[in-house]
Amino acid sequence: MTEPTIFSDTFLAFGSHCDVVLPNLEADTAKNIFQQIKAELEQLESTISRFSLLSDIHELNQTGKDVWIELSGELWEILSITNDFYQMSQGAFDVTMFPVQSLWVEKENVDETELEEAQQKCGFDKIELDHDNKRLRFKEDGVELDFGAIEKGFALDLVKPLLIDLGVKDAIISFEEDVVLALGNHPAGTDWPLGIRNLQQPNEFVHVFEVSGQSVYTTGTVYIRDDGEGMKTRKIISPATGIPVDGKRTVSVKADSATMGAFIANIWLILPENDKAIISDQLNDVEILEVEYTDDDVKTKVTIIEKEDRS
Repeated sequence: MTEPTIFSDTFLAFGSHCDVVLPNLEADTAKNIFQQIKAELEQLESTISRFSLLSDIHELNQTGKDVWIELSGELWEILSITNDFYQMSQGAFDVTMFPVQSLWVEKENVDETELEEAQQKCGFDKIELDHDNKRLRFKEDGVELDFGAIEKGFALDLVKPLLIDLGVKDAIISFEEDVVLALGNHPAGTDWPLGIRNLQQPNEFVHVFEVSGQSVYTTGTVYIRDDGEGMKTRKIISPATGIPVDGKRTVSVKADSATMGAFIANIWLILPENDKAIISDQLNDVEILEVEYTDDDVKTKVTIIEKEDRS
């Protein structure tokens, strides 16, 4: 029997490296768990990732209007969650925005007529859900679903109970540094310290979350380039305007659910402060870090929303 060690390995899923760290397990046990995680996420990717040409969601997106389509369990689950998020945010979180997003991929300016035509294909209100039979139909041609904003968070929320069922007490599962699930304790015996990098000085951290049994999800209008040559911009589209939001900002959220963390992080980049306050009243037990980068400064704001006392 081999001695317990710190196992680590990685594989590609959802367009990113998925890193798995399993301390305090025998090597053979850890390898078996790694393979189960990999199989679970590969199966999920084949269901909900629009960039997989063989995925269920890719096939669904080829469907025209007024055709009822029955959905698989996981596809129906994530669709139902995103419908709830759409309602909760009053449209600020919308997984039908791909026609507009695709316009901005290579352009700094989009023709107004072109934008209006793309917006006609967007909006969760252009989807009808049949909850009793777990099916949907598009009310217009050209409507597409894209779960890219939350699919990695959703994936880690599926992995979490799998690890618990397998008896894993301590683990880090992450999609690079963007989405991280931390179970149990660091090998030193403390909660896992998950640092959020200063994108202007990547060797420094602007904040460190102490995490156990929760996830941290980070997104923003800027990120660190793969080649290490500083920041690169990312266009986050406001569904209300069809235009990218302003500024160089990131939002990181610690929450029990990585899917909920993804929702909060994305809408926090879009919503004005008064709307954030309204959403905050509906949240429990989350920690939100907002970072704004200017030419000569880095501004941070931490909001902690405690778990509601239901006693």
